[in-house]
Amino acid sequence: MRSKKTNALQMAVLISGFLFIIIGIAFLFFPLSVLQFFAENVSENWLDLVRDNELVAPLFFMVKAYSVLLITSGFLMVMPLFDPLKYRGIVYFNGLFFPAISSFILIKNSFIKSSNLPLGDTLPQNGSEYFTHKVMLTCGAVFAFIALICAATLILTSKEAREGKE
Repeated sequence: MRSKKTNALQMAVLISGFLFIIIGIAFLFFPLSVLQFFAENVSENWLDLVRDNELVAPLFFMVKAYSVLLITSGFLMVMPLFDPLKYRGIVYFNGLFFPAISSFILIKNSFIKSSNLPLGDTLPQNGSEYFTHKVMLTCGAVFAFIALICAATLILTSKEAREGKE
């Protein structure tokens, strides 16, 4: 019989896996739709940029490859459901370290100070000194949430894990 603390860890693992799969599928099959949902100005000729731009094309396909990694990581998060003690390392790496580092990178770089932009670049006229990449901020917040729930449940179950209990 598993404890309530272990059940909390398993719930965090399920939520993490589900969010990884959803984000991965969204970026793999509907990357433009995801970006259009967050962006106000999407170029009409974005497909031409993906085909022949030496910066945009690799970034586009790297995002698609990254989305496959998220999907497989989401399915990997099923492993700790069967044996939470044995697969605790997966929760540390896939549920804590990866989302924590990713959220830091995404949130830190989602805010751009307008004085750092080249002349001629336009910002939304909201009176703010900063421009925000909403898609990066949202993904960073989701990853931060995953890291927090996994960290909390790993701390919650640490005593039982040291004792070898589930």
